[in-house]
Amino acid sequence: MLSTDTRRRSAAPAAVGMLLVLAGIAVIALRQVGVDVLEEVGRAGWPFFVIVPGLVLLAMAFVPAPPNGVGFAIAGSIVTTVGLILFYQQSTGHWDSWAYAWALIPGAAGLSMATYGVVSGHREFMRNGLWLGGVAAALFAAGFWFFESIFDSGRVPVDLATWWPGILIAAGLLITLSAVVGASHRELPADDASRTGGDGS
Repeated sequence: MLSTDTRRRSAAPAAVGMLLVLAGIAVIALRQVGVDVLEEVGRAGWPFFVIVPGLVLLAMAFVPAPPNGVGFAIAGSIVTTVGLILFYQQSTGHWDSWAYAWALIPGAAGLSMATYGVVSGHREFMRNGLWLGGVAAALFAAGFWFFESIFDSGRVPVDLATWWPGILIAAGLLITLSAVVGASHRELPADDASRTGGDGS
């Protein structure tokens, strides 16, 4: 009888294999009705040649036993996000959005890490991913507000010559707070271990 660990290791590759089989059947079925997938992707735009490999990397995240697939999850989310950004920019011609859209890339990495942590049961991935995603979301929101104002009006929405010391203070407080919170989380396991050792259990 197969052990639980063996079943878990074989389940992910089996799921990916079934997805590939279904994808192949779907492509053949579409060809029967006159739809060529590659032609449709090429007509939709070259960014799909970036998006599709990213989706493949995301699927590969479920092949290794956790937590070995987190690298595939992060890489897949980054590549897919870059492809989606390029697709949006090519469709709209809004290439200036790179001024702040880059923040979506670490945000996608954080989201994928957090999701992988939830699925695999690794709370450290979930915590670090949520933190990275939150910081990236804040950067994206600030960049969107700042640069879109410049693109629309040609003027900076805030007087940096006056407010840059306050921005430095806010950034310093944020970095200090994150360092203190991170250090407290890292010290908790050590304290628990020493307390357990001291009890002799």
